[in-house]
Amino acid sequence: MPTWIVAHSDEFCNFLVPLLAGLSTAQLRHALNFVDAILVCTAKHKTLATLTRLLRLDHADAYAWADFFRVSPWSGETVRTAVTVCLLRIVVALQARTGWRLLFLSVDDSLCVKDVDTTKLQAVSFYYDHVEPRRQQGRFSNASKYVSLQLQLGSAQWLLTWRPYYKRSQVQKLNRQRRRQGLAPLGYSSLITLVEQMLDEIAPHLPNACHVYVLFDSWYASQSLYAFIRAHGWDWIGAAKSNHTLDHFQLAQWWHHLGHQPIERITLRSTKGSHTYATRYRVGRLRRYPEPVLAVISKRTRRDFRPVYFLSSDTHLSVRCLLKYYGFRWQAEVNNFYLKERLGLADYRLQSIEAIVNWHALVFAAYAFMQTQRAQPLFQNPKATLPTVGDCLVEHQRWHARQMIGHIAHLVRTGWSDAQLVAELLP
Repeated sequence: MPTWIVAHSDEFCNFLVPLLAGLSTAQLRHALNFVDAILVCTAKHKTLATLTRLLRLDHADAYAWADFFRVSPWSGETVRTAVTVCLLRIVVALQARTGWRLLFLSVDDSLCVKDVDTTKLQAVSFYYDHVEPRRQQGRFSNASKYVSLQLQLGSAQWLLTWRPYYKRSQVQKLNRQRRRQGLAPLGYSSLITLVEQMLDEIAPHLPNACHVYVLFDSWYASQSLYAFIRAHGWDWIGAAKSNHTLDHFQLAQWWHHLGHQPIERITLRSTKGSHTYATRYRVGRLRRYPEPVLAVISKRTRRDFRPVYFLSSDTHLSVRCLLKYYGFRWQAEVNNFYLKERLGLADYRLQSIEAIVNWHALVFAAYAFMQTQRAQPLFQNPKATLPTVGDCLVEHQRWHARQMIGHIAHLVRTGWSDAQLVAELLP
């Protein structure tokens, strides 16, 4: 039996209403209804029609919701900025309460995969897909793409901000359409530029007492991003490709050049158990990068012919710490799972770029609410064991189930007949 929404909780409204301050009364009502519905809905696909059927509130209409996303005058980018600033205030307060000094910013991108025949959604195009079983044409999938920035402080994590990414050819095609429609043209930004924009946005709001590490995979390994991060006074840890040159040799050659160095075996634990890696390291200089870096070569076994390479600007890190810190990027995969599988980030049926950004903004706001609820015990006890985001989501759904049962009991007490109850609850 589905859970119907008959009211919004005080915690929910206290978190979201200040973030939606620029919306009119009607827009605010639509936004709150939508965010609460995607948190409560357990259907595989969160379409507007499916979400509307959960609401037992005034003005719940799928067509009104569609107009709210497509033509209503509000900006998802404004909501995104408000959510980011709110989360950073919470981070600063938590750092002051706990005294934690290590802060990690993790960069990742992901695809919202659509059907291979989808052609009318402006944000959707064919992108290289890392997930082989999901690929639709060769190595590519028809999808929209976003890049996100996650923050981790102690045991608490937040997805701070995000940006949609469009290919250069995609932007050129859309701009030809937008010129005919009299709309402002889109600007192309590379993934590296989007990451730099996000880091610039959050830099003034981070706690001053923290040592900041920026984590990224080999797709973002570039001299410009290295220098940009160091210009902020932060350190970076990233995966690297085998052809990176360190002290005149490619990383792929250094395992044999370091044959005189004893192999250091590092055991790391994960959700699937523990694994021991064979590692060697070297401190040297990259080509066209002025500062020394720490390079770590990691193999699953001594005879592994496909080692993994890591680089860090912090040359004082131990190999164990570098691998442990880089492992914090796994939370980005958890975020993507909840956003796409549980909250319907990829379930939009909207054509325009602006409408899709609005959909994304409210889904990310819903996830920010869940992550904030998860971190609340730390303000009372910094050593508290935190629930998972899934536990917080289930608790939110149980609150609505209790409200629904109370609503049905109230209708029965006021004399409603069986036929009236059926018509109200199962229209």
